[in-house]
Amino acid sequence: MIRYLTLLAFFAVLWPAAANAQQPRTSADSLLQALQNQVKKLQQKVSTLEEKQEQAELEKLLQEAEAAAAEKPKAAAKTKVFRGGQRALQALNPEISVTGDYLGEYIAERPHYQDDELSGHHFRVLGIHFRSDLDPFSYTKIAVEVHPEGAELGEAYVVWSGEIPGVSFTVGKFRQQFGVVNRWHAHSLDQAFFPLAIQTLFGPEGLNQTGVALDWTVPQWGPVTQYLTVQLTNGQNPRLFSGEAFSKPALLIHLKNYRDLTRDTYAELGVTGMVGENRVADPSAPLLNSSGAPGHQTLVLGADLTLFWEPLNRAHYKNFLWRSEVFYVRKNLPLGRTLKALGGYSYIQRKISERTELGLRGDWTQPFALDNSGKYLAQIVPYLTWWQSHWVRLRLEWQHRTGNVLARAQNRIWLQITWAAGPHKHERY
Repeated sequence: MIRYLTLLAFFAVLWPAAANAQQPRTSADSLLQALQNQVKKLQQKVSTLEEKQEQAELEKLLQEAEAAAAEKPKAAAKTKVFRGGQRALQALNPEISVTGDYLGEYIAERPHYQDDELSGHHFRVLGIHFRSDLDPFSYTKIAVEVHPEGAELGEAYVVWSGEIPGVSFTVGKFRQQFGVVNRWHAHSLDQAFFPLAIQTLFGPEGLNQTGVALDWTVPQWGPVTQYLTVQLTNGQNPRLFSGEAFSKPALLIHLKNYRDLTRDTYAELGVTGMVGENRVADPSAPLLNSSGAPGHQTLVLGADLTLFWEPLNRAHYKNFLWRSEVFYVRKNLPLGRTLKALGGYSYIQRKISERTELGLRGDWTQPFALDNSGKYLAQIVPYLTWWQSHWVRLRLEWQHRTGNVLARAQNRIWLQITWAAGPHKHERY
């Protein structure tokens, strides 16, 4: 019993001490927890204040941007620049190009001349070409041809383009878009002369008249691109129409279809129709026009096809061209008579090196005369063209002409040299 009382007394003495020892630890934990809670509250307040400050700064920037946008821009300070206008006058001058065209001819048949045609040297033409932008809406081209016998106006026209998308207007004197080759200048042909059919049916210079023209790039349908040309000109051509006795205009419509066949090959197919009036005075002489003669209709039809191959990565060194055209003329004459004539040509041309081209053209046409059924002229023209540079070109050509309207075959060997100076070298038109 005494032992139990002793133990009880011992625990009674130790219990307050243990309680006092536990109390400091509990108070420290509570203080730490309170501090942590306070820190969290402070962090939340700081975050809230930062968000409010950022929002206030954004609103201030927005207000400043709106105020700046509302303000009228201040005029920049002008700096006075002094310029002399003497050299600026050069910009008003047209671009001028000059082209020379020399022909050396050899008549193979003895005595090496025929009528007024002689073997020897011929200076065919000196072409002086002017090109100038008149304003942002139009430009002009002028070609003056100087021959040993004199000078004449080849072309002079103004073109308006860009006012209507895909449409341009031309006014003046120009080579007409009948097929392909008739539009080109003689010095830029792939051969030395126009095809025999053009010379026979249209005249030595082809169709070149004065009037107005419209060119329209038709909106594309599928893989084919179409170009429409409409020309209304004076009937000045003495062979087809009335020459100087014209009184009614001639209407030409040409439609060209372009299509890429492969990456390296394209095809062009064109059709042309032209109608006008002739005033032939004597039906036995279809070229004899008179202002007092009654008017009769002349209809001219044509079709052209071009195939061109040129490898994309070898374009400077090789290509192949095949071009063909056919022409039909029906010219009504007095006394119910009608002159009908058909003609055409086809040629192939191959570039065999960077500067050398080989070609062969075949011509066939009926003579431009009454009662020409069964009569014809034919010609074979092999040629070799060598470009000395972009400015100088030499061509050797042989013409073998035959037909049942000739007494005997004709053979001509031609050496053609053309050279050009100026920004538009050997321009086709």
